[in-house]
Amino acid sequence: MSGTGREGVLPGRAAGAPIIVVGLGYGDESKGATVDYLASQIPDTAAVVRWSGGSQAAHNVCHGPRHHTFRQFGSASLLDVRTILQAPMMVNPLSLVAEAGELEALGIGDPLGLITADARALVTTPIHVAMNRAREILRGNARHGSTGEGIGETAAYALAVTEQARAGSMIGNFPVLVDAPAGPAPTLATLRDRDATIRALDALARYAAPLLASAGEGAPHESIETIADALCSIAEQIRITDDVDSEIAAAMATGTVLFEGSQGVLLDEWNGFHPYTTWSTIVPADLIEWISRTGHDPYVLGLTRCYATRHGAGPMPTEDANLQLPDVHNREGRYQGAWRTGHLDLPALRYAAAITGQIDGVAVSHLDVLGIADLMVAETWNGDPEPLAPSHAEDTAALEHLTALACEARPDYRPLPEGVDAVTDLIAGATGAPVVLTAAGPTRTDRSIFVQRPALGARQ
Repeated sequence: MSGTGREGVLPGRAAGAPIIVVGLGYGDESKGATVDYLASQIPDTAAVVRWSGGSQAAHNVCHGPRHHTFRQFGSASLLDVRTILQAPMMVNPLSLVAEAGELEALGIGDPLGLITADARALVTTPIHVAMNRAREILRGNARHGSTGEGIGETAAYALAVTEQARAGSMIGNFPVLVDAPAGPAPTLATLRDRDATIRALDALARYAAPLLASAGEGAPHESIETIADALCSIAEQIRITDDVDSEIAAAMATGTVLFEGSQGVLLDEWNGFHPYTTWSTIVPADLIEWISRTGHDPYVLGLTRCYATRHGAGPMPTEDANLQLPDVHNREGRYQGAWRTGHLDLPALRYAAAITGQIDGVAVSHLDVLGIADLMVAETWNGDPEPLAPSHAEDTAALEHLTALACEARPDYRPLPEGVDAVTDLIAGATGAPVVLTAAGPTRTDRSIFVQRPALGARQ
């Protein structure tokens, strides 16, 4: 098993143990800032692994005068820590090279040289992005809160190709308008071959055409050949491996590996409030199992703010439009929708902990808002402390039932207790794990290790 005996920085963590950073909300729980802080405190940090989602992530890191919103690079890149992109994460090469340019401007030498990418990773292209935006336009006022970055379309197209979906069928909640091509969907491995890339893009463009036409949207302005040339050129600049699992195992054998989640578990495709969810698995159960098979004991760090937030549509029982909470990095998005805030929601946090399973410690951020807003805490919904129960099944009807419960919820409020200790006690009790890290601002220096007596029911 991974390191024992030395101080592991986070209370209860063995030195060298891999750390999985997972959001316990709807996203925006300070995953990026937490990864950056941990890498700054753990000298043997060997890599950051991005293992879910895609380029829709927006993980903000601030240190001194530097600020960057990480989308595909690992959030420890300001410290020159390498990034490993592991499928099922989806990769947008055009966005990746744009982000590399931003990092170069911040003084990072050869950012693309920090990247090792999984050949199996699905590729998000401008055609997927156009499909995503067209579908949101067609939804009108019934939008799902998409970021407009093509992530759902990337996953759905790959499923359509694999299942040989026919016109009139459904892939998830996406209608299939034309028979799926024989495939395959483009992956990073495809980009090694220009002709194969062109064939894959041609097939994708034919599949996308009816959707784009129905929304009054055209295909991307660039030709298929131009897009293929750009994608293949970028693929030549990054290290693509056919055995990323061995790369990660080797990194874990030499130091600490930080596994950076993409969103919050309340958006998980099999546990969130359908249809206001992502096309990615955010709950780390499979990742925990894989790491354990390599002979390491992962430490799972769950993240939450001391109040609730959500981007875009979907249920949020404790939302309060009267709350005035400062947030310099979040605002309304064209496709994603409004930035929403609300009071601390313990039933939602309990549900997040239940679907996450293993949580060894919790990080609580944005504690600087305590005392400047009239925050409340919802102890229960409709008098029931645990109105939501995990279904542990790929059951859309069960998820829609969860959505109905959340939409109809009446939070039972009391004032949020004063002081950091009282708030962290509440959160520890709801998650069943001790609070081990706190943040009272956006920068690396605003974070600190927090030693707390384990709450009742916490994992020992």
